[in-house]
Amino acid sequence: MELFGVGVTIFAAVLSILTGVLTFQSWRNGRWMKQSHQDTLTILDRIEKGQEEFRKSHEETIRYLANLIKETQNLIITEGDKTRQAIKAT
Repeated sequence: MELFGVGVTIFAAVLSILTGVLTFQSWRNGRWMKQSHQDTLTILDRIEKGQEEFRKSHEETIRYLANLIKETQNLIITEGDKTRQAIKAT
């Protein structure tokens, strides 16, 4: 009977130690998860800022190209008129 009591005591002590180890591991894992979450949010913010900068740059490029097309059209019309006048004059 004493052997059974000693066995139960040792088993309880091992369970207590394992519970402490698991508690510590869970605590560390929680801290790691919190830090990982913060890092992920930081990365997402950077991505959103980069996308916003890209959108602005893209819009500026589109406006520039539209303006360039209008100027080219005007130049073609102007040069066409000059050519027609030169042909009529000769």
